[in-house]
Amino acid sequence: MARTLMTLGCLWLGISGAMAHADDADDFPRQVTDLAGRDVTLMSPPQRIFLAQPRQLYALLTLMQAPLERVVGWAYPLAVFDPAMAQRLETRWPSLATLPALSRASTPGLDSEGLLALRPDLVLFDLSQRSRIEGSPLAHLLSEVGTPYLYVKFNRHPLEDGPASMQLLGAVLGEEARAKAVDDMIERHLAQIDQRLRNITERPRVLINIAPGVKVDCCRTNLHNGVSDMVTRAGARNLAADLAPVSGATLSKEWVLAHPPEVILNTGGQWSKGDGIRAGIGVSQQDIEADLQHLVASLPGWPALEAVQQGQVLALWHGFHQGPFAIVALEQIARWLHPEAFADLEPMATFAYLMQDSELSTQDGHFWARLPLVH
Repeated sequence: MARTLMTLGCLWLGISGAMAHADDADDFPRQVTDLAGRDVTLMSPPQRIFLAQPRQLYALLTLMQAPLERVVGWAYPLAVFDPAMAQRLETRWPSLATLPALSRASTPGLDSEGLLALRPDLVLFDLSQRSRIEGSPLAHLLSEVGTPYLYVKFNRHPLEDGPASMQLLGAVLGEEARAKAVDDMIERHLAQIDQRLRNITERPRVLINIAPGVKVDCCRTNLHNGVSDMVTRAGARNLAADLAPVSGATLSKEWVLAHPPEVILNTGGQWSKGDGIRAGIGVSQQDIEADLQHLVASLPGWPALEAVQQGQVLALWHGFHQGPFAIVALEQIARWLHPEAFADLEPMATFAYLMQDSELSTQDGHFWARLPLVH
């Protein structure tokens, strides 16, 4: 069975190369360096891409007008994380609803034969998967059939990893112009934020609370990565950053009371399990506010925190640091932390540009909100 699949894979590589547009094929073979530092040679423009992480689709739709024309399958559907966003994307690309998936679990083991049966000519892995892929039977089979694979990453250091991954994908997919336009936009927005922050000395203390209610009620946090990068760049201090020399931690409710933050920043989504804060497509501002009120009321002592009393309890869509959208989160965080300096930023317009969705607006849903003040 495996030998048959490998033969089919080899045959398909020849076919896919012939299918590529002649002007694109002229630039191949092409060597690129992925986010793991691996030099990889692609013999022809990829036409059948497999996504080992469904949120990699965000990068493709940011780069390409019709990404589903070149995606043949994924490890598991985006709907596992965000069914509402998946449904919206299905209205743009109906074939997304029937895109082959190897699993319905969020942390599947990749089935080598199932993957090769899709005849991919490029496999995208997240860099976090590298320890499981390198030296594995799957890596050996991909090498045997001549299917290149690349590592990309977005959520470790989003403001750096996202643009680097987008430039890599732009080069691989022949979308260099769009990748450069996105990179230039991000650089302009970053420069504007950095310039204004030079005149701001106040750096509020922010507690980062990752997906409260999904795995624990409080408080999974980032120390020197993920959302922490955006909080720091937006002109604040991550409350937990200096307390533990590790990349992540779970803080107790009591620790928070002993180290009161000035701002509490939570991430929210539409997970199928747990009692998390809602955010995203189809979610109203009132939904998010109600969830923030429930969170605060359920944690002993929290209603007395200054951040709660001042309405500085915030919620931000979790997906902003899972794709090329970190600049959107940065702009909204900057607006919250320093409203006078950044009142003119338009993070929703930035998000619509990256999604290539001119109709994306708060009429579709809410991706952030704050706890209303109680008078």
